[in-house]
Amino acid sequence: MFQPFEIFRKEYINRLIKMDKTYLVSQSYTKAFDHFEETKTDILLTDYDQKGLAQIHYSAVKHDKYASIIDLNNSKHKEKILQMLHPDSEYRLFWSIVKSLDDAKKRMDLKYKDNIRRYILKHTTWRIDVSEVIRPSLQVIYGELFIILKRGNQTLRVKFEDIEKA
Repeated sequence: MFQPFEIFRKEYINRLIKMDKTYLVSQSYTKAFDHFEETKTDILLTDYDQKGLAQIHYSAVKHDKYASIIDLNNSKHKEKILQMLHPDSEYRLFWSIVKSLDDAKKRMDLKYKDNIRRYILKHTTWRIDVSEVIRPSLQVIYGELFIILKRGNQTLRVKFEDIEKA
């Protein structure tokens, strides 16, 4: 399973506050599950500089039992995040930023190029030649990873999990 997001660390809290990105939206995150590691609940955090944007994201994921809006300017919220970051916590936090765009692109090109080609052939009317190179890009929307495919003047946004299944 492709897991491109950064592990959230304690030092990111003050950096986010300095950048005025004090609203975090939390949600469940299943892409990081590792059968060989201790069982922790994985949570994905997405940062926002405006409460309204955080509320829109929250509305999209509010059915998730781990969905919430965290305000880093609220001392109780900040303390809760610090507790969740403690090594003995039952949680493992991820930040919805891609660790390395270069690494993610290489992994997509190597591991998922056939999946992308199969997806295109099965779910679109695009007829691509075997020699045609497909150059996907990544996009994160409400904590969900999407692949953006472009061909001519057409653009297709596909959930990454659909590409993994293709």
